[in-house]
Amino acid sequence: MYRIGIDAGNSRIKFGLFRNENLVEVQVINATDAALFNPPVGWEKTRIESIGLSSVNSSINNLMKTRFSLFYDKKVSIITPSDCGIPLKIKNPEGVGIDRVLNCKAAIKLFGSPVIVVDIGTAITIDIATKKDGFKGGCIMPGGELWTKALMTTSLIKSSRMVRAIFPGKNTDEAISIGIKYGIPGTINSVLSVALRKYPSAKVVLTGGGCTANICRKISFKYTYRKYLTLEGVGLVLGKFHKGL
Repeated sequence: MYRIGIDAGNSRIKFGLFRNENLVEVQVINATDAALFNPPVGWEKTRIESIGLSSVNSSINNLMKTRFSLFYDKKVSIITPSDCGIPLKIKNPEGVGIDRVLNCKAAIKLFGSPVIVVDIGTAITIDIATKKDGFKGGCIMPGGELWTKALMTTSLIKSSRMVRAIFPGKNTDEAISIGIKYGIPGTINSVLSVALRKYPSAKVVLTGGGCTANICRKISFKYTYRKYLTLEGVGLVLGKFHKGL
């Protein structure tokens, strides 16, 4: 049987077709194009048994629910942190970003325990989870896009574009680009050093649309890259729903 998982982020929306819990195909669009998106014709209507939506972008939730419900004649289930089937060892469990919990659920399933998941997107999250204790929390910091937008609020920087540059930057574009190029992996390395002192046996897993070669090659610690980790977490939860657990 086939299922559809939707991972709605701030910048991009990913649609995954699952056969049982195995991710077999992915479609990715910009979040700004959500109103124009139609489910792929090849994802046959009659074979879809369930649809799940993981979203940190509430502005498109109703659109996704309506579009997929009409197309497949199936209710779209919005996945919450408590649906994920792992303990949430944090304050205000229902307030945590669902993508962070799904990342950890999938990482534990794929790579064992403990895990440290680094998700590089509009925001960067670094979270720790263990099979015994579940999701233990982590940190959130701005990604490259947010760094740049924050700088646009200053009086002397009116616009910026990413360019190839080496230190020291000779103009504003170069200076900002170098700041992102070295600042993001430097910050990630700093947090990872703290996390790995606390959990020295943890496996580090990287995911997210911001995992560019420029960023990843500067990560100082051994890691595994998993492109669609959040979607894989959605697939696991859909499987749990199907089994009625």
